[in-house]
Amino acid sequence: MRYSIVFIAALSASVQAHGVITQVQGANGVNMPGLSVADGTPRDSPSPLSGAEADTSIIRAKEMGGKASALGRTANGPVNAASAIATFMGGAAGAAAPAAGAAGAGAAGAAGAGAAGAAGAGAAKAGGAGGIAAAIAGAAKGGKGAAANKRGLLDALTGGTAAKGGAGGAAAGTKTPKGTTEAGVAAAAGAGAASGLPTTADDGTITMTFHQVNQDGAGPLTAMIDPTSAGTDPAAFQAATVTQNVPGIGIGGLSAASTMDFPVKVQMPAGMTCSGTAGGATNVCVVRMQNAALAGPFGGSAAFTQSTAAKKRAVEYNLRKRHFARGILGKPACDE
Repeated sequence: MRYSIVFIAALSASVQAHGVITQVQGANGVNMPGLSVADGTPRDSPSPLSGAEADTSIIRAKEMGGKASALGRTANGPVNAASAIATFMGGAAGAAAPAAGAAGAGAAGAAGAGAAGAAGAGAAKAGGAGGIAAAIAGAAKGGKGAAANKRGLLDALTGGTAAKGGAGGAAAGTKTPKGTTEAGVAAAAGAGAASGLPTTADDGTITMTFHQVNQDGAGPLTAMIDPTSAGTDPAAFQAATVTQNVPGIGIGGLSAASTMDFPVKVQMPAGMTCSGTAGGATNVCVVRMQNAALAGPFGGSAAFTQSTAAKKRAVEYNLRKRHFARGILGKPACDE
């Protein structure tokens, strides 16, 4: 147990940063890049000096409306959902934005993200090690469950199959192949003109890929969905349930995994309907996911819409609520 504590304390003192939503996979077969994704970003490197962190969003509430949008900021500036959606839908206005972002991913991204990585290491050194050690020490007192706790901790650190996220079970990730560089924005540009946006499954679940760059880009992730403002109004976001999560020990967004891709799933709140408009698309919802990294939070965002059946379910849910409320409120008071 002593060695486990020493190992994780050392890990927390040397972590770098970041993770990002690279793609949303619609139940309608439509795939779309995440809203902060920039072509040219290395996906096989954990080093901030390579520019690998350039399109990861730093999501801090206090920065929204200033240096960041409601979706956070990257090394290339505030995340602009309308521009990313316009690129996917085929609009000329949005098509130029990712190219400019990709050009800066190596130089500006390396400098900006490298500074963030250094800040992350310092923050983890200051506060992460003690908290992690305390959590492990507490887990060790579980008697018969101590061995299971240790196994679960190891899985959470390494991205193993037994890892559990704080808000939904975590899936095993896959190692990003060597030589992988982001090219999804150009590949998908204009595809939405014919296909429309990715859709939820009929139960209101949306599926995405989360790329963990390095150690404090881990889970568990939390999610919020904006059904009305297309990612522009921080107040429009509502808490959503993460049903499939990214492994992590639950303290500071840490794990030992790096350059890995994890499937994540988020369930829309009951009764929510997508009504945003941006970049030539209508009925837009935007999901924002982030971890609890000390130097972050870090994460990303994606745009989607509801399947016909999912929207019907949401409308029917709202009608039932109204009818129930009218039935209760419309009843005369009982005589004493």
